[in-house]
Amino acid sequence: MNERSEPEIRNAIRRIVGERVDDVPLDDSASLLATTNLDSLGIITLLVAIEEQFNVDIDVLTIDPESLLSISGLTRHLSALAESNGG
Repeated sequence: MNERSEPEIRNAIRRIVGERVDDVPLDDSASLLATTNLDSLGIITLLVAIEEQFNVDIDVLTIDPESLLSISGLTRHLSALAESNGG
């Protein structure tokens, strides 16, 4: 993954989410399932787009799935992946 700051990661995620939902929640900790028109298939499509954008693999079996349902959770997860891969 290219080295990006946490705000850059958050902005990229907000852009990707914005391409898929009618209204991106202002609260980054809000559940995307509860506050947008995304359904479970939409979440999977979103995760695939994020994987492609950031060139990472998100292993949904080894992390808390709730952390993948909000912009802040996705940001934290991708920031941690970047740190574990040396930036």
